[in-house]
Amino acid sequence: MSDAFGHSVEKKGMRITWRGIVLVVIGFLLALFAVQNLNTAQVSLFGMDFDIFVWLIVTVSFLSGMVLGGVVRGTARKLRKPKLELDK
Repeated sequence: MSDAFGHSVEKKGMRITWRGIVLVVIGFLLALFAVQNLNTAQVSLFGMDFDIFVWLIVTVSFLSGMVLGGVVRGTARKLRKPKLELDK
């Protein structure tokens, strides 16, 4: 699309990306898993015993993995050397 001066104009709004589709599918599967696993599991941590829902263990593990992955990806981007731009 272009405006009156011939410049391209992008439409504002929601775009569907593969990343968004994958996140929706993973979220749906996680919710389905939570509904089907309402029983508890015994967890031992630092000498203490806890009874925790299985869905809570999986959800916390998934979210902490997502956060850790984002931190690693962000750190790797910062450490990457910038490309030199040559004037044309």
